[in-house]
Amino acid sequence: MFRDISTVYKKEIKSIIKDKTILLMCLFVPFLFMVMEGFIMSASSNAEKKDKTYNAYYIDAPAEIASGLKAIGFKDEAVDRETCINDIKNKDAEMLIIFPKDFRIDPEGKNISNIEIYYNSSNMESLQLRQSVSTLLDTLRPEVFTINADTSIKYDLGEENYQIKNMIASMVPGLLLVTIIYGIMTLASNIIAGDKESNFLNTVLITPVSRSSVAIGKALAVMTAAGISSISAFAGLAYLMKQFEKMLGDMASSVSYTFTDYILVFLIVIFVTFALVSLVLILSTLAKTSRTAQTLSLIPVLILFVASMFSSNASLEALLSEIGFTNYMIPMWNATYLIKNILLIGPDTKAILVTCGINLVFGILCLAIISNLFNREKIVNE
Repeated sequence: MFRDISTVYKKEIKSIIKDKTILLMCLFVPFLFMVMEGFIMSASSNAEKKDKTYNAYYIDAPAEIASGLKAIGFKDEAVDRETCINDIKNKDAEMLIIFPKDFRIDPEGKNISNIEIYYNSSNMESLQLRQSVSTLLDTLRPEVFTINADTSIKYDLGEENYQIKNMIASMVPGLLLVTIIYGIMTLASNIIAGDKESNFLNTVLITPVSRSSVAIGKALAVMTAAGISSISAFAGLAYLMKQFEKMLGDMASSVSYTFTDYILVFLIVIFVTFALVSLVLILSTLAKTSRTAQTLSLIPVLILFVASMFSSNASLEALLSEIGFTNYMIPMWNATYLIKNILLIGPDTKAILVTCGINLVFGILCLAIISNLFNREKIVNE
């Protein structure tokens, strides 16, 4: 049996190497996808850091407030009130602030000056500028009382780098897994359905090689390709993490992951990929054509994507905490949940063993189903 599996495996590996498209998908697409994500993040970060000038104006602003407004992007130009308001309505301008000519600050609050702020809530830049202006005006108000004035006391009792880690942990698991699966999805969905469609599978199934050996050999070939995709994706992840460090600047020193963390994440990815590929192979076995197989293979990929969205949704954290350790008992979902926790709070040996074990058992059960389907006469095209 092992010889038969080896024969099928070698045949499939040679086919993968000869098919430059599949080889490109497995070797380069995961790496390039992660690099492009890092490039986009870097470009967005650089754009945010640049000083930006808005089509925003003020009228009769006191000197001390005018300097603050110019610092956040307002133009120091004279404008017509009605024209500017109309431009804001049409999204040609972001904001107009009008101060009363007798503007004054009254600490006693008896004679309060009214500031008119015109903006457009359907314009995202206008809305963002509204927040910046509110922050600026809050800091300029006279102090009636102070809050947390003693800088020697730590008032924030949470973990200093929690928000940064949460951002990374929410993004990386889904991105990593979907990237890897995308690289091998075409191969996994076509490796059986494609042979069936071309009637080559009929020839294979009447050879002395057992049908179970054919199924396992093909599955191992896809898993080898998945391993290559995983290595490619992790190489891209190294670049992505560098971009995170650039975005965080000085705060990056507060977030660090060990080599062991990355090895554990890689191990979890390998096991969940095995489970997912095995599931896709079942769909490929059931499908009559390559097109049908590719369509069906989107189902588990979408499930994985939704799982990553759920695990990164802050509003669902309480619900996931209530479910507790049961999260690690659900095949494929458990991987996204566990990777996030490793990146957020650190490794949990028991959770890692259970997650890897569940996905391994699930993958083996899927292979057993594939072998059973191969052993049924209906799988052979008439």
